[in-house]
Amino acid sequence: MDFSEIDQILEDYRAKGYYPSAVCQIFDGQKTLYHKSFGDVTPETWFDLASVSKIICTTMILFAMEEGKLTPEDLVLDHLPPEKPGPVTRQRLANVTIRQLMTHTSGIVPWYPFYADGRDFYTVLEHVLSSTPVETGMAYSDLNFMLMGLIFTHVTGLTLREGLERYIRPIAGQEIAYGPVEPALCAPSCYGNQIEQEMCAERGITFGGWRPNGVEVRGFCNDGNAYYYWNGASGHAGVFATSNALTRLCQFYLTTDRPCFLRAMEETICERGLGFDKGPTFPDGCGHSGFTGTSIWISREHNLGAVILTNKFYRMEGEPPGNSNEFRRAVHYALLGRTPPPMV
Repeated sequence: MDFSEIDQILEDYRAKGYYPSAVCQIFDGQKTLYHKSFGDVTPETWFDLASVSKIICTTMILFAMEEGKLTPEDLVLDHLPPEKPGPVTRQRLANVTIRQLMTHTSGIVPWYPFYADGRDFYTVLEHVLSSTPVETGMAYSDLNFMLMGLIFTHVTGLTLREGLERYIRPIAGQEIAYGPVEPALCAPSCYGNQIEQEMCAERGITFGGWRPNGVEVRGFCNDGNAYYYWNGASGHAGVFATSNALTRLCQFYLTTDRPCFLRAMEETICERGLGFDKGPTFPDGCGHSGFTGTSIWISREHNLGAVILTNKFYRMEGEPPGNSNEFRRAVHYALLGRTPPPMV
């Protein structure tokens, strides 16, 4: 396979300002086919995965399912401490299943800054669900996977950090962890949390604990809820890894014959699998992306996958141009010899 087109795509998008640095690793079920860095990183650099962390949480949940601790059909409330959810939470979640959390069809609002409130999770969740309408269809929500992280701990007795050590590192190796991570190993992800500051301001929410703007964030997670509220480890964000670690995890998914993991990739509800994104950015397969500019793609049909890690918000001001799915699609479809469909 000629990878010169992949080189050109990644260089072109970097030149257009989509990201200052990137690592791309392409693989089949057994071996790496391409592994290259761009900008001020190396192929061994660790990146803040942001929402690609949801696939780490998903993988741990699937192991718990394999062990018989829960199923996708189970009701969410059956796997939370019964005394913790408030009355509105119990009403809103009364018929919500694990599958609905994992496919983002639970009706829960996409985002809320728990750190700006600061009370315990169930108290803040009660406030959020009391003051927001039920979302219809697929509403991609960090709150769904905050709940999945709590469910994992409830059914296994393990923290997320302990779960990563037990279930993820035997597959992916040691180059994956919840933060903080030694800064010298990591690509910087941002300068402060300007975008979340704007998101809070738009909602009339104040928070006095922001990291200073203009100071780079390196080795500590970008995501505000993960960093300020969850001490670096949540079901929705907080994981750091190298492309090698993610490649090994993806190769597990490319080659597994274990029913729980196959179902996660095969089930399709509103272009979502169980934890996975099955939209057009991930052709003939599934994957996931992260806010910081990270993504994984797995296609069992083609025995092929790609990890793309960038630090697109490492800029002093302003957001990156365009949509990160543009360069992800460009790479994924080029590997299949096809032209990406138009962005919707």
